[in-house]
Amino acid sequence: MTTFHGSNDHANPPPADDSVPAMYTDQTAHPAPVHPKQAPEAKALEERLGASRFSGEGFLGTDQRTVDQIIAADVRTIEQLGITKAALLDALRAAFEKARAAFGGEVEIRPGLTAVAHESMGRIPSPFRGDGVFEKGDVVLTSATGEELVLTALGLALIEKHDFFQGHGSRYRIDPARAAHLLGILA
Repeated sequence: MTTFHGSNDHANPPPADDSVPAMYTDQTAHPAPVHPKQAPEAKALEERLGASRFSGEGFLGTDQRTVDQIIAADVRTIEQLGITKAALLDALRAAFEKARAAFGGEVEIRPGLTAVAHESMGRIPSPFRGDGVFEKGDVVLTSATGEELVLTALGLALIEKHDFFQGHGSRYRIDPARAAHLLGILA
């Protein structure tokens, strides 16, 4: 099974997927970010996005870009795809809720794409101040070819409120191009 999201091997990016145009995949290594006199708020946010007792490996993964650079690149990708964040988020939420309603059973999201919800006890705080806390647990979308995408309530909220899809190498990164492809919403 090929795992693109959820793999513990963060050093190696996923192989190219011929079904997603190369212009929509960013598999290149990114140089270490330069933070000249970074504002205290931005520095504090990046620290909260790092590994912690709440988030394990953190929200940035192995990505060396700043949060602003990650967000800008993902917003640009959505624009290049010719879709809206709202359309992508609606499709992600629909899949997430359908899987959760199945109480751990596998459900078909669309032909060639299934989902299973996994519950976990507890809650996790958003790394963005004022967003509150979110239920733990995830929904794993799996394509017929074995490609996986892991969704969480917090991950969906980060996209909705902050355009933050998380960094490359994060188990919970929702790559916009791969998500749009898997969910069949490309224009």
